[in-house]
Amino acid sequence: MAFKEKIKRAVAAYVEAHLPDERFYKNYFWFISDGALRERLEDEFKAARYIYKLLEGLQVKDALLVAQCKIQILLYASIYEAILHHVLLQDYKDTLPVNKLTSYEHKVPINPSKDLLEKIKKTYVPTGAFAVYKNQNKQIDERKIVFEDKAQTAMDLGLINSKTKEVICDIYSMRNAIHLHAELRRGLTYDLKAAKKAYWHLEGFSTQIGNKLEKDGKASRPSISSPPTIASTEKTLRRIVRRYFLNFMKWR
Repeated sequence: MAFKEKIKRAVAAYVEAHLPDERFYKNYFWFISDGALRERLEDEFKAARYIYKLLEGLQVKDALLVAQCKIQILLYASIYEAILHHVLLQDYKDTLPVNKLTSYEHKVPINPSKDLLEKIKKTYVPTGAFAVYKNQNKQIDERKIVFEDKAQTAMDLGLINSKTKEVICDIYSMRNAIHLHAELRRGLTYDLKAAKKAYWHLEGFSTQIGNKLEKDGKASRPSISSPPTIASTEKTLRRIVRRYFLNFMKWR
């Protein structure tokens, strides 16, 4: 059964008082060239922040707190992966590091001339039947490229630094262990520290990639004023949360 309208308005007001406005999200992923992907990233980021603030306001504990943290890890890991995948395979697709990431050498048999075969026999004196192969590049299915390899390639290209690479790989590893059997086997703990780690490093990750794309002439920063940082935005919004909280208490 849904909350009464007054309760819904009070809860929404409480949550939204902690969050940035639409302009913040619209400008956050300015360096992503694909408009549809950029909108999805905005939606995922908004959803992650909204769910976190809602459950934080409820002061959930035990199993619900674990669920709150798992949701954060899952959403932020998806954001990190989507950004790396797009930037590497679109903006830097013609670079040597990305070529190494997306292909591998595959041996293909060839049929050399009779003269060449005789020369090989005289030179190498094979003891049995032999064949001649040549190396040929073969494309890897994009879906099978592991996240850690993408992160390493991004670091090789100067898109992120080593510390950021280590953080996002750790977050993605936690995301892969969300399955209960994997979680129990690895003895992982999903707590607020892990959730905040996934959230707070998004700003540095996005800033590094955006700066590199701009430096390489692959993205243009919006001419409008830059959005406030996550930290400064939330500091400002905390000043008005008391008013909404008092209204909520009155409506109970």
